[in-house]
Amino acid sequence: MLELTENNLNKNIIKLSIPLIIENILHMTVFISDTIMVVCLGTAAIAAVGLSSTIFFIISIVFSSLNIGSASIIARHVGAKEIGSAQLIAAQSIALSFFLGVFVSPFFVLFARKLLVFMSAEPVVVDLGVGYLQIVCGFLVFRLIMLACSGILRGAGDTKTSMKVTLVVNILNILFNWLLIFGIGPFPKLGVFGVGCATVIAYMVGTGLLLAKLFTKGSVMMISMKQITRLHLESFKRIIRISIPAAIDTFLTQMGFLFFTKVVAILGTVPLAAHEIALRIESVSFMPGFALAVSTATLVGQSLGAKNINLALLSMKRCCYFALGLMGFFALIFLFFPLQITGLFQPEDKVHSLAAFCLMISAIEQPALAVYMVYAGGLRGAGDTVSPMIVAIVGTLCLHVPLAYLFGITLQWGLAGVWFGAVIDWIIRAIAMYLLYKRGRWRRVMV
Repeated sequence: MLELTENNLNKNIIKLSIPLIIENILHMTVFISDTIMVVCLGTAAIAAVGLSSTIFFIISIVFSSLNIGSASIIARHVGAKEIGSAQLIAAQSIALSFFLGVFVSPFFVLFARKLLVFMSAEPVVVDLGVGYLQIVCGFLVFRLIMLACSGILRGAGDTKTSMKVTLVVNILNILFNWLLIFGIGPFPKLGVFGVGCATVIAYMVGTGLLLAKLFTKGSVMMISMKQITRLHLESFKRIIRISIPAAIDTFLTQMGFLFFTKVVAILGTVPLAAHEIALRIESVSFMPGFALAVSTATLVGQSLGAKNINLALLSMKRCCYFALGLMGFFALIFLFFPLQITGLFQPEDKVHSLAAFCLMISAIEQPALAVYMVYAGGLRGAGDTVSPMIVAIVGTLCLHVPLAYLFGITLQWGLAGVWFGAVIDWIIRAIAMYLLYKRGRWRRVMV
């Protein structure tokens, strides 16, 4: 648990954020290592793993967003020293993730090929990616429970446990990638399908470790199997009420991202491979912003639970300063060393130069992303999931996808035009989110 005061605010931001930054870099390293380890299988394999993992990431994030409300409620209860109520919400959050995973997995396994075809992937990419997508979606329940457990611990102010577990997940993923892609020793040579199998094994172990932490006697957020299996209708309703706008927000954002990727796929396999490489690299820069957004949500939620609105305001402002500094640093790296960074993936020459140019464009949007992420996280931590949803609706339907198609396809600017459209979208979203924060609806939300 955190001891929150204005004097120790910077210390708490660092305490929460550093493990989150490391954890999220490790999460993205799972996807980056997948891409690097299939480079030797060719450009089509890079595109297949990149596109399939993107679809899986979107699916898992959309459905796990139904637990955003639980993290906010848990933070409020912890701030108010109501630990029993926080534990009850935590148990119901895990139950919700289990039911969602079991219910939706069969649909994505069944329609995996159609999803890849819908994304305008070329036939060779579809054939390589379908097995990967089916295996990871078949075991989606473990990914959802793992994300729910991480959210529970973060709401309570514990970010170190998830970081340690993610490190284990990362090591296992790389190990089994090596064994199953190339058929080392007694293991079969599975190629792209082996990447999916390695991901599943790693997530299963990670889920088990996080559940073990929550079941451990003496843990702040200790829960029991009885609490998970017994439906508490009032808690369920609270989670759903706060989470639905957040789920709509996430769904629209990710659907926008999916159509964004579809526009890229229309351009061909080389632009798609370059896009996936640039995106994997840029995603590392998201990690400080995302970590500080989650930290902001925890700090704001616990501050409001303790009836200290001034501390909630200060938390958002300080976290934004940290995010701007860190993501501004990444912007400079992307701007001045794009060829060196993209060269780590050892792509073909055409893919290399195109990925590097996209990385330079992405440097422009880093400050806007920092502002957007932190203030959206602060509003969600306060229980105001409606304001970020409004920004997501307008941004996705009116900016993200239309601008990508306009610049990339209609004006024939290619992949660079698609990325330039994204820059405009994020700048406008950042301005809108800050204005909604100043409006102050989040101060009056009841969770």
